[in-house]
Amino acid sequence: MSEYLHLVNESLILVSESLTLVGESLILVSESLTLVGESLILMNESLILAGESLILARECLILVSESLILAGEYLILVSEFLILAGE
Repeated sequence: MSEYLHLVNESLILVSESLTLVGESLILVSESLTLVGESLILMNESLILAGESLILARECLILVSESLILAGEYLILVSEFLILAGE
């Protein structure tokens, strides 16, 4: 009987150690999920900033194209002036 109680005691100790390991594993999983969540938040913020950068780049390209149009109009006026000056 004492051998049986001894085996039961050892089994309970092993179960207790297993549960402790399971608890520690769950803590690690929880910490990992927290890190994954934080990474996703940072990725989202990066995507937002990238989108804003693309919007600014588009606006810059619009301004450049408008500047080129104005420069072309200026050249037309200059050439018309030169033609008139030559007459």
